[in-house]
Amino acid sequence: MISLTPLQPLLLPLIMFTGLATFTPGPNNIFLTLSGCQHGYRKSLPFILGIRIGIALLFVLMSSGIGVLILKYPSSYLMLKLLGSSYLIYLAIKIARTQFSTADQQSVQLLGWRQGLLLQFINPKSMLMVLSCISAFSLPNELYFYSVIQALLVFTVVGTFSNCCWVMFGMSIKQYLSTEKRHKSFHYILAALTLVAVALLFI
Repeated sequence: MISLTPLQPLLLPLIMFTGLATFTPGPNNIFLTLSGCQHGYRKSLPFILGIRIGIALLFVLMSSGIGVLILKYPSSYLMLKLLGSSYLIYLAIKIARTQFSTADQQSVQLLGWRQGLLLQFINPKSMLMVLSCISAFSLPNELYFYSVIQALLVFTVVGTFSNCCWVMFGMSIKQYLSTEKRHKSFHYILAALTLVAVALLFI
């Protein structure tokens, strides 16, 4: 019988790493804030679900050998980063150009679970988070599978909590966006944060 005791020392640093990775601003959190502000908590839940499914699929792919190939061939990861970053820049432009709407209108399209899932595969930060997590917190040989499962579970719990917090943050600032000037400033800030997140991926 395999002893899982060696997994215990990894738990606390894994939680700290996951908290830092999921609470810091990035494409997921920016769109969660926007969704919470425009659509509220309940309507944002499918988007959160899609993010969590996407992250789980990344764990499966990265831990099954694709992560090793990316590390072995850095040019392939650079290609993924360039493609993903290009799309994120496009989304940032769309956010910045969003028109002001009244309280009865929703100026940003509701993001569902499909968008949340697909976003993870064009989001370089998500790929880098998962790849770094597996590299740092997986154990060799017979404990590899169990250590990856532990990392995935922690990422799911902490990440879901983080996602909900960002949605609620978006909801909390909605009352301050009742004028066109504040609305535009908010969207400019979110667009700028998206561009900063993209830039940081290449530093």
